[in-house]
Amino acid sequence: KLPSSSITNILPRMKRLGGPYGMYGTVYGISTKVVHVGHPIPAGAILSPARRPSLRGKDGRLSARSACSASLKAPAYDHFKDFCGEGVFTADGEDWRAKRAAVMHALFRIQGKDGGFERKLEQLVEESARRLIKAFDNERGSSDSVDLNVVPILQRSTVGLIFRYITDTDLDVVLSDYTKANQRGASSTGVQKSKRESLMSSYRDSITRIRMIILAQSRSIWFLLPRFCYRFFSSMYREEQTVMGPIREFSRLACINAKEGSSIATLRETPKYRIDDGNNQRNGNPKISKNLLDEAITLLFAGQDTSAATLSWTLHLLSLYPKVQEKLFHEICQSLSETAGHEMLSKKVLSRLCYLDAVIKEAMRLYPVAPFVVRKLSERLDIGDPFMMESDLAKVSLPKGSFVCIWIYALHRNPEYWRQPDDFLPERWLSETSRERDRGIEEGAYMPFALGPRSCLGQPFAHIVLRTLLARMVQNFSFSDSRLEANEIMDPLSLRKDMQAGFTVLPQDGAHMTVTKR
Repeated sequence: KLPSSSITNILPRMKRLGGPYGMYGTVYGISTKVVHVGHPIPAGAILSPARRPSLRGKDGRLSARSACSASLKAPAYDHFKDFCGEGVFTADGEDWRAKRAAVMHALFRIQGKDGGFERKLEQLVEESARRLIKAFDNERGSSDSVDLNVVPILQRSTVGLIFRYITDTDLDVVLSDYTKANQRGASSTGVQKSKRESLMSSYRDSITRIRMIILAQSRSIWFLLPRFCYRFFSSMYREEQTVMGPIREFSRLACINAKEGSSIATLRETPKYRIDDGNNQRNGNPKISKNLLDEAITLLFAGQDTSAATLSWTLHLLSLYPKVQEKLFHEICQSLSETAGHEMLSKKVLSRLCYLDAVIKEAMRLYPVAPFVVRKLSERLDIGDPFMMESDLAKVSLPKGSFVCIWIYALHRNPEYWRQPDDFLPERWLSETSRERDRGIEEGAYMPFALGPRSCLGQPFAHIVLRTLLARMVQNFSFSDSRLEANEIMDPLSLRKDMQAGFTVLPQDGAHMTVTKR
């Protein structure tokens, strides 16, 4: 487990050490050089090859080969490979470029053949929102309000949404069929049957645990040794394989149940993911290549974990800042009243909800789901080159082969770029005056999805999902923290949840609040 202080102490350490751009170096293991970054200029140069003049050709253009080899994930992300294999998240170079193109095509271009992927996603998210509201109502029962942890409810909602989006199949139907099939084949003891029936719960628990296991690997002796040592001698590896059982089984269901024309089915037919043995069926189901299963694991995790975590943090903040929540509620009501309250939250409608957009951006600034990213420099990097229009700053070189840890959490709270950096101030995103005071908005100190060619490919998906689900929740319920209600003079900052830091970040011990029907 990574203590949250390991994240929150980065900025004070940078200030205390006083290095160029706040950077400082450490040695990991015996000789691995690691540079820690919390400033937008070096972060931008590392993540975005377009900002490096040394990678441009004589014509001034950046080649595709240079773009995908300038900063590498390997070996810094090798400890993810027992989780998601050689998929688009861990691949490098030409292999990554081909896989990213295939995944983007499957997710957003094929899906867009009947009016655009946005139209399809809007309809699916509205359906998910209705189910989410029903889930809260079920928890509430006949009472006006209920105290509960919203995290598992949000996780269940978002995993059902991403499953439906990439397979064109309803998750509840798939799980029902799966349970019936395993009831027929269950042993007389019923033990296996019981395990299979709880696949959804096991999957969610396993996803939570794998976040911690993977991070623990990166901070252990096993990260420094060859992978076969970890697999042969580590009890952590055996725990990881146990945890991976439900994850692989759940992702296998997505692969075999994906309908023709869906994202997974489209990937299944591409060269990187298909099985070319003349027989694409096994026991009446499509054969699944390891590459396809790896990608399904990645897409299911990324689609649900990041959305659920962001919504959890946002609701937690809104429960502590009731005035912000009420302002958001009134904006939503006013916008929907102009359309008789029946219009789907389309891209056009969402574009009118400026305060909704500001609330989500501010929540992601304070609690980016991935608090840091790591890259390995494939060549020496000069920062402060006049080409980057930063000639007034000292020129610094980072050596080839260095690992660079870019602390997105630190970028988002760097006081050089944000006024009152720890405060929850959605208004900073609205007026030009506020944006001028918060330099980070325009000067690259905000990157919740990272930056450059390796940035999160699910940004278009997240943009619609986060805004629609949050709008529908706030439209139907109010969210409050009983500690604040009991003592109105308390500073909401002191009531914020600690971070449960895996390789993504959730509220420690969940996000407990009072949910009241409006």
